[in-house]
Amino acid sequence: MKDLLLSLICVLLLIPSVLFAAQPTGAKVTGAKSSGDKTITAEGSGASKQEALLQAKRAAVEEGIGIVLSSQTEVENFMLKKDKVITQSFGSVRSYTAIKEEQKGDTWYVKISAVVSLDSITADLMALKILLISMDKPRTMVLIQEEGGQNAESTIIDYLQGKGFELIDPAQAAALMAKDDPFIRKAVEGDPVAAAKLGAENGAEYVVVGTVRKSLLANEVLKDSGMKSGQASLTVKVVNCSNGRIVATKSATGAAVHIADDIAKSQAAAKAATSLMDKKLFEAIVTSFQDTVNNGANYDIIISGVKSYGLQKSAAKVLEDTEGVVSVTKRNFGSGKLELSVLFKGSVETFCDRVDSKVVDDSKLAVTNVTGNRIALNLQ
Repeated sequence: MKDLLLSLICVLLLIPSVLFAAQPTGAKVTGAKSSGDKTITAEGSGASKQEALLQAKRAAVEEGIGIVLSSQTEVENFMLKKDKVITQSFGSVRSYTAIKEEQKGDTWYVKISAVVSLDSITADLMALKILLISMDKPRTMVLIQEEGGQNAESTIIDYLQGKGFELIDPAQAAALMAKDDPFIRKAVEGDPVAAAKLGAENGAEYVVVGTVRKSLLANEVLKDSGMKSGQASLTVKVVNCSNGRIVATKSATGAAVHIADDIAKSQAAAKAATSLMDKKLFEAIVTSFQDTVNNGANYDIIISGVKSYGLQKSAAKVLEDTEGVVSVTKRNFGSGKLELSVLFKGSVETFCDRVDSKVVDDSKLAVTNVTGNRIALNLQ
């Protein structure tokens, strides 16, 4: 009991130092902390100018807004294997100015003056543009199943375009929806694996899929007016095409009145889509993007040539110790293959640069294939 109390006291004593000292590797930050938007001077470094800039943005958010602690517990065979404390930051860069950009050898250094905030940026087009650039301008495909029209889909497309998103040609999406294909129906109905595959096959990094249900509602008030009350319910999922993960799942309803049945239902579908984007879905998308930029992206790693249990432990340890890796979670091991989920602060290319040729016991890791956020490695 005494040992447990002593451990708890030590953890509590360490928390303040972690909260104020933790910073991303390769980034230096200066600046005062105050309420509201804050202007921060931050530095970052990396193998490319883009990576260095991203490091500087992360550093500005961490200094201007702060970081929090979270605990990641890993259990194996019902026994606690490790309990790792990791840091997370929240907030966004609203604007920035490059103060200095220089390259020394293979390393880029960037210094910026950035305005950071914890407030929502869904209405701030400049901040959204910065966020999308930091995400490498992901392309989005919208596929909404709606009988008798494309009102909800058109509304969502217009909304995203107005916010600066890059979209797959709506005509390309319409051609897909016109096909009587069970796989496409499965994707549109919300199967994340099918949706991810369909989106990736058409050049998208993210896909918005959903269905609309439309009807007419008997209304005593409108009974003698000749007007019809159209009703619509819309359910949508946003899926990351690189790994099949669901970014958000939201629903909304809409109602509209018109003398024509079809128009009443169509207008209701459009209102449901507007309500969905304004109040729920877009905020969830932006929050997910911000979390990726601030705290890292999930990469699915498959390592082949792993011939023993001990070797798979060594391989996982090498990845854990790689600069920029936040966490490594084992998904599966067998038949010479090790499957891992890695949270990494940086791009796919940067991750590959850092792990390629790393030594694991008497072997070396070699990157053999990259598809989106899926990376294949081989122990040679």
